[in-house]
Amino acid sequence: MTSFVQNSFLAGLAALAVPILIHLFFRLKTKRVELGTIRFLRVVMEENARRRKVMRWLLLALRMAFVALLVGLFARPYLRAAATTGQKELLVILIDQSATMQLKGERRRLLDHAVAEARKLIESAASGTRFEVALFDHQIRPLVVKDESGATRSESILSQLQVPPTTFGATNYGSAIAWARDICVKAPAGGKQVHLFTDLQRSGLDWTEVEPFPEDVQAHLHDLGNAVVNNVAVAEIRTPKLWIHPGDAPVLQTSIQYNGAVSLNDVPIVLEVGRVDGNVKPGVTGEPDSPVKSADFARLSERITKRERVKLEPGATVTLDFELPPLSEGLWQGRITAEYDDDQAFDNQRFLAIAATPAYRILVLNGGDSDSALSSETYFLETALRLAVPGESFHESPFAPTVIPYTAGTVLPDLADFDAVVLANVGELSRDDAGRLARSVRLGGGLLVFTGDKTTAGSCSALADEGLTVGTIRDTKVTVDLPWKLSKWDETHPVLQPLSDPQHGDLRRLIFAAYTQLSPAPGANVLLEFGTGDPAIVESHVGEGKVIWVTVSCGRDWSDWSRSRLFLPLVHQLLGYEVGLTQGGRVRTRIIDSNPTSSVEAGQVRMPPSEQRQSVSVPFVPGVYQLPHYSEVVNTSPRESDVDRCSREEFENRFAMRFVDESGVATTPGVATHAEFHRDEIWHWVACALLAVLLLEGFVGNRTTA
Repeated sequence: MTSFVQNSFLAGLAALAVPILIHLFFRLKTKRVELGTIRFLRVVMEENARRRKVMRWLLLALRMAFVALLVGLFARPYLRAAATTGQKELLVILIDQSATMQLKGERRRLLDHAVAEARKLIESAASGTRFEVALFDHQIRPLVVKDESGATRSESILSQLQVPPTTFGATNYGSAIAWARDICVKAPAGGKQVHLFTDLQRSGLDWTEVEPFPEDVQAHLHDLGNAVVNNVAVAEIRTPKLWIHPGDAPVLQTSIQYNGAVSLNDVPIVLEVGRVDGNVKPGVTGEPDSPVKSADFARLSERITKRERVKLEPGATVTLDFELPPLSEGLWQGRITAEYDDDQAFDNQRFLAIAATPAYRILVLNGGDSDSALSSETYFLETALRLAVPGESFHESPFAPTVIPYTAGTVLPDLADFDAVVLANVGELSRDDAGRLARSVRLGGGLLVFTGDKTTAGSCSALADEGLTVGTIRDTKVTVDLPWKLSKWDETHPVLQPLSDPQHGDLRRLIFAAYTQLSPAPGANVLLEFGTGDPAIVESHVGEGKVIWVTVSCGRDWSDWSRSRLFLPLVHQLLGYEVGLTQGGRVRTRIIDSNPTSSVEAGQVRMPPSEQRQSVSVPFVPGVYQLPHYSEVVNTSPRESDVDRCSREEFENRFAMRFVDESGVATTPGVATHAEFHRDEIWHWVACALLAVLLLEGFVGNRTTA
């Protein structure tokens, strides 16, 4: 049986009347006249009249067929019989496992109820049904279990369909609907059903845009949400800075959101903060995967507890300020809790962390020869490191430089006390110092090298043997005519991304009279190039640390860039990248509401390769996590605290779909949908027939008028 995707185009069949009208109004009208001179042609004309009459009717039929086929082409016919004969049924099940699905219904959690109903659907499905099941929150998590023949078995799906003990993800209907739609579009012909189990949380509507479902898909909505939800949520914690200097007294500001029917008086809001054991460096603990929870808070030292009581009105948000005393050096972490027994417990607390630590310690080795501080090789570099970049969140410099003139016999301090080392036109480095520097870099330290007249392949042999060079060092190139300029750089790199905006300065305006020629090693990353094609900044990774070479001097001899407005931000970006400041600093935050840029395995986040450190898993669970070089604060999305529900009609209009009831009848008529591609469409055959009719009509038309 044939059906049409675009049934509305069938109204175009009314155009069949046009050829008929043309045939009736414009046919030849003859007048009978008896002429004796042509009486011998009468017999011939009567014989040709019958042939011409047949040809005219054939021409009319061809023109009507042309119009009908043209209408059929736009209506997109397909074979309905082929879509239902001998094909497997497709059952797609989407289960919302966002944080709000932990809400308790009449007897159990909404999520438990959704999984139980989904299991019933699978168990009652007809034999041979193909199953596609996925749980979703801010990302889609399909269940894929196949037997040896490649067909998904209901027993395997049921064994995998387990109720998560806790969920903290944000609702994203867009990704789930898009996944189900793609499954239906790519599936072979047959009956298709989509079942969505959710609480219809409104905040999940405002995410990705998706295409509508195919017309032959029956979508079923299982609304499990409660009409009224009583919820008190700690929606946000705002700190002036996540990194402060020891002795600073920060002020924490929190927002308490209330959704309920009646006013609440004297709701306790509790702040708990403590310092991590001073014997452990911030960001490096014995238990890297243990978030701060109520049972763990007693392990922290110098604990601070503050209590406030607030009055909450329905639909209102209250802001509280917690003033902390001066914090001693260390990593401070804790939480703010609303002590109220409501319907949703997951958002009753939020976690926080503040690093009260000194500035990043930078060891600068000065290899230049100068008797004056103003003409020193590192004068501008040291000045830039002691200044703060305008517009940054910190008012003081994040770096504390220690400058040491380096000559033969210089004894270096303990490199473990420094976060990064800068070599400024250092000549030959001793083998022992090069080895100590290499060990520091491999453990996560940074090395920034500025070249100069003392930088040669021979003087850097010790660094090359330890793998601290980024390529082959060649001669110094000195201009004899016009100076060189920078022409090309990696705008996506964390070092140069802020400086790629012309409003922050144009790197092409810098001029250079000399630079060290360098051939990058395989695997090295060229960040910045001169107009000659030679590299200006090259990056490499050694162990867990980073090595960056700048092929110009940081003094005034080779260029004027040390006196330009771009010198300070570029130096801060280079060292900030090496110590992790450009990636977020010692304390970083993450909201559980989107897919991370790194790979996701089993619901855990692995650090991106650019971090160049050991892979440490951070689950999608709120808390404060200690990673090798920083701490990460993970909290639920404030969107999940919004308990407003959308209606069935709003959901349908948002995603251009139509839900049906158990009898297969649309519950909301009139929802606009777009036609989808059907595997059994025969429009290409209609197009071939249309072309054939067009050619035949031309042939018959010419023969008829002849």
